[in-house]
Amino acid sequence: MIENWNIDAIWISIAFLAGYLAKKVNLPPLIGFLATGFILNATNLSQGTVAIHAMAELGVMLLLFNIGLKIDIKSLLRKEIWGAAGLQTIVSTLAFGSLITLVSTFGLGLLTSISFQTALLIGFALSFSSTVFSIKILEERGEISSFHGKTAIGVLVFQDILAVLFLTISKSQWPSLWVLALPVYLWLVRYLFFRLLKNLGHGELFTLFGFFAAFVAGAMSFDAVGLKPDLGALIMGMLLGNNSRSKELAKNMDGYKDFFLIAFFFEIGLAGLPNWNMVFVALVLVLLLIFKTSVFMFLFTRFNLRARTSLLSSLSLSTYSEFGLIVAAIGVQSGWISNSWLIILALALSFSFVLAAPFNHNAHEIFNRFKPLLMRLNTCKVHPDDEPSNLGDAQYLICGMGRIGSATYRQIKAEYGSKIIAIDYDNKSVEKAQKAGKNVIWGDVTDSNFWQNVDLSNIKMIFLAFSNHASNVNTSIELQHVKHPHTQVGAVCEYDDQVIELKEKGVDYVYNFRNLVGKEFADEFVLHRKERME
Repeated sequence: MIENWNIDAIWISIAFLAGYLAKKVNLPPLIGFLATGFILNATNLSQGTVAIHAMAELGVMLLLFNIGLKIDIKSLLRKEIWGAAGLQTIVSTLAFGSLITLVSTFGLGLLTSISFQTALLIGFALSFSSTVFSIKILEERGEISSFHGKTAIGVLVFQDILAVLFLTISKSQWPSLWVLALPVYLWLVRYLFFRLLKNLGHGELFTLFGFFAAFVAGAMSFDAVGLKPDLGALIMGMLLGNNSRSKELAKNMDGYKDFFLIAFFFEIGLAGLPNWNMVFVALVLVLLLIFKTSVFMFLFTRFNLRARTSLLSSLSLSTYSEFGLIVAAIGVQSGWISNSWLIILALALSFSFVLAAPFNHNAHEIFNRFKPLLMRLNTCKVHPDDEPSNLGDAQYLICGMGRIGSATYRQIKAEYGSKIIAIDYDNKSVEKAQKAGKNVIWGDVTDSNFWQNVDLSNIKMIFLAFSNHASNVNTSIELQHVKHPHTQVGAVCEYDDQVIELKEKGVDYVYNFRNLVGKEFADEFVLHRKERME
């Protein structure tokens, strides 16, 4: 019998090695974490699954809480979100359910026969996309706040609402009457938390507040009235999203979220060991992701989104969902389906991550390569995500209006007056800057269409000021093809290896603020002392 702490050491070691190997072949580390679960299962090192399940639940709740902190509630009401999400659910449920019925009936012994109603239930589960995968991919590309990122997140939130409705019905009971008191409760909690955030400082109490808000005020309160705890964590994040400290809180919780989510991927692999029939069926289901992604792509463009936005949003949603495992577990408990479907869906989910990862990793390159074909899907109307093509008489362009971009804007404005313009793909940041009288416009600078349509002839300097390194890299790649010889490109970064990567992508000047902040502090202090002495 291996002691628990030795098992923990084995899990951590295998997860680290598998995650590292996945990263070396340009796959997200989460693929390695999935493989870890299957390895542990196959080697009978699956002790402590209760603890893993608890950690996995905490990870998902923290993920949804962080999503809520970044969500613009108004964006969820856009017709392209609820329309595309609703229609895709109906189409995919019917298509998958029909195919599963055929395979189970005429599948030459691959699966036991199941009713059409049960097949529709499985099809409904397969219509959902993985929240964990989508958010991790968007975070890695630095595109959570982009138009296509918010579109994908909106669809995921809509699906989460459908999940709550299903789970409520499947329990054969409605939420308690106390659910009617939730609006008052949430209003009071929001008022109290906004006041608390002014006095919490930046230390461990601030971190503990994040856990309390997500797990206690959010998840536990919703669970107490018969609603899905995950939804409670999401809504609590949305309530705090307008607070001035929401970004700081989200960044503070990111490390904890990533650690707990590792257990989520372990748990998928620990669901059970498959036989070859199950593997074959799971692979067939994974191939059907082409259909599911195509449905999203078609619907987004029919709701008047540009082809690029539609493609990037669809690829982010081109997986199966962890919700499918919940549906399968309920089906097994209720006697509707056999345990084999739980393993099949776990395999299909794992394989979908493996398939979707490289496509998402190369999403921008895929669009650029097939642009002429994809652009045919654009409607002739004005699109809600159309980007500007006129920068006026500006000579200095700042990309990204976060903390770094805003400071850059102030400095350039002081030196060169009105010859400056900034662009950002976060509508909130743009609106805030415009209200402050800054010359800021909305647009996606990682989009090749933007750079091909905009006139750069007057631009002397382009500042890549995103705090997310991936956004700076993606923008520099697009600039390689369009910038004028007289235009200089500068970028910020945090680590030495990022300096090398940016220069390889054609950036003229890279500012490593982690290395230079101490030098600037010393220079400014010495200058200040000299001025006082004089």
